[in-house]
Amino acid sequence: MDPLGVLMTCIAAYGIAGLFALGLAERFVPILPSYGVLVAIGIAAADGAWPVASAVAATMGGSVAGCLLLYGLTIALNEDRSHRLLTTVGRLAGMSSKRVDSVLVSFHGHQRLLVFGSQLVPTVRLISPVIAGLFRADMRSFTAATMAGIAVWNMLFIGVGHVAASIAPNANASILAVQVLVLLLATEVILALAWQWRRRKRSGTMRSRE
Repeated sequence: MDPLGVLMTCIAAYGIAGLFALGLAERFVPILPSYGVLVAIGIAAADGAWPVASAVAATMGGSVAGCLLLYGLTIALNEDRSHRLLTTVGRLAGMSSKRVDSVLVSFHGHQRLLVFGSQLVPTVRLISPVIAGLFRADMRSFTAATMAGIAVWNMLFIGVGHVAASIAPNANASILAVQVLVLLLATEVILALAWQWRRRKRSGTMRSRE
């Protein structure tokens, strides 16, 4: 069974427009794991479904368009409705209200950096446009940082799929997507532990100085 491989076969029938639509849908249908879909796109590109550069450009265009739509929608809403939208999107992405609040606090002090960085973090990348709209972030800065983050994310996973298909021509897109997820989760845990260790070490150093 390879559901992602089957999905790619269906999308390939619509060419580049299908990839753009898939990139757009990823922003509004959180059940589609973007890393898995992108890996599958890379595998399909290696099989000749699309040129790699076109696949990156089309999925990036759809994803950026989705971000701008969410950003614009949030800007158009009042503060209460914007918060409700944020809560709804966060819930759909599987995020607890506590984590959403944590991202909000962090975003307040480091807007441009976090707009870029949030596009490299699963689930958080889905609520980033809403948070940017909530804080009325500068549209040009938001767009530039979002495009950069999405470009890195899309090229990384499409590249992984393409390389995997080159090494193993009969690679199962769905199995490979699960393997990538495990690697992502392991990396997140390692980074979180490293950040906590560094924070505790810094706190201990400050106390010793006092």
